[in-house]
Amino acid sequence: MKNFDFSVPTKVLFGEGKLNELKDYLGNMGKKGLLVTGKSSMRKTGVLDRVIKLGKESGVEIIVNEGVEPNPTSDYINHMSKLVRKEGCDFLIGLGGGSPMDAAKAISLLAINDGVIEDYLPGGKYEDMANVLGALPIVAITTTAGTGSEVTMFSVITNKKTKEKPGIGHQCLFPVLSIIDPELMVSVPKHITLSTGVDVLFHALEAYICTVATPLTDMYALEAIKLVLENLGDVLEDGSNLEKRSKVAWANTLAGMAIVQASTVGIHGMGHPIGGHTNSPHGMTMAALGKAFLDKTYDGDIDRYSNITKILGYDCEGLSKKECAAKSGEALQRVLDRFGAHVTISDLGVKEDMIETLAKDAFKTMGGCMAVSLKELDVEDAISIYKSSL
Repeated sequence: MKNFDFSVPTKVLFGEGKLNELKDYLGNMGKKGLLVTGKSSMRKTGVLDRVIKLGKESGVEIIVNEGVEPNPTSDYINHMSKLVRKEGCDFLIGLGGGSPMDAAKAISLLAINDGVIEDYLPGGKYEDMANVLGALPIVAITTTAGTGSEVTMFSVITNKKTKEKPGIGHQCLFPVLSIIDPELMVSVPKHITLSTGVDVLFHALEAYICTVATPLTDMYALEAIKLVLENLGDVLEDGSNLEKRSKVAWANTLAGMAIVQASTVGIHGMGHPIGGHTNSPHGMTMAALGKAFLDKTYDGDIDRYSNITKILGYDCEGLSKKECAAKSGEALQRVLDRFGAHVTISDLGVKEDMIETLAKDAFKTMGGCMAVSLKELDVEDAISIYKSSL
């Protein structure tokens, strides 16, 4: 059996009504915090006002910025880090989906470290993160069942100048507190529920088909896949179904823990550049690439890919194990079609003349994910997968 290490340092409050417990923790964070969120949804739903009220009840001042874009940019992070220092904030709150949580992490990093966020991205002078001093405490309040950022040490930031969309990671970026309250998710529009739910599926699937998978991450990943397959369709039909929302939210939490202990692979590695260049919904970039990636890599581990084929609901009766593994891409596409997530990279705005740049970006900015795919890949392989996904 493989040796492995793991830790989950985040305090997680999971379940209906858990947002109300925020007031029991904020007082320990400091006297003033910066809350970052998107441009309108949290205010419209009343969640933002609830969080501010809970802060007041804790004796904490909360400064609010509603400027987070769907894919947070380096310019925004740099600007907000200056505000944090100016205001003397003690902690950060990311409220919303993955973008506000990722933004809060990156801002908290810059708040007590030198430079701008580009210095910590691939090619930057601090990209190895070796001398990071730490970060301000981070509170993550997720309102979507997708990204898993509330239980990971990763932050994904788009470099405004290069259009690259890399992830950075460090132990100090784990939230100290995360609240996963399915009641906050019932108002999420169907298209966002779909994109984030698909992201959960890919987090779990990729954590299972990576070279650094362990018995622990397999347990998380397989249960997450099962929960998505059994519940996401019902949530898409009826977003007010709290029981189903809770199960998809739990799948997201499990998948987040899986990728932080293992990894995503080349699907995410190649999806991030698409998002950076086209500003596409993150989950849809995975959906567009998934089948072609599995078709290209299934022979990297016949046992794991054949298992994925069957888990995704494909009947392999009468097929050899290798033939079953070769059907993994088809099995995945059937699932995506059932959820209404049939999309190509052309639909996302990718033109054929962009593909070489995207492939190079994947290895430059997401090389870690590319390297842990079960089949060794190079730039030409990435180009082939992109072309098959047009």
